[in-house]
Amino acid sequence: MCTLTPSELQDRGQAWRKLWASGLLSRRRVPGGIRLRAQPGAARALLDLIDLERECCAWIDYAVEGTAVTLTASGAGEEVLAGMFKP
Repeated sequence: MCTLTPSELQDRGQAWRKLWASGLLSRRRVPGGIRLRAQPGAARALLDLIDLERECCAWIDYAVEGTAVTLTASGAGEEVLAGMFKP
């Protein structure tokens, strides 16, 4: 599913943890996946990370709407998404 090497995955996880630690990101379940919403000051960081995720996780459908991103997938992908991108 993910095409990152273990080292790249560790770096990516660190970037997500840093964004979550800012307190400027929220997450909720939606049909088919999750929705991430950034507060002012974190929107660019969220969109930059989403651009990187698009490169390695082509199985996810990404819908960007302002400072929010909805990530969805079909089948088992929905449950995988439910466990991803957690604070």
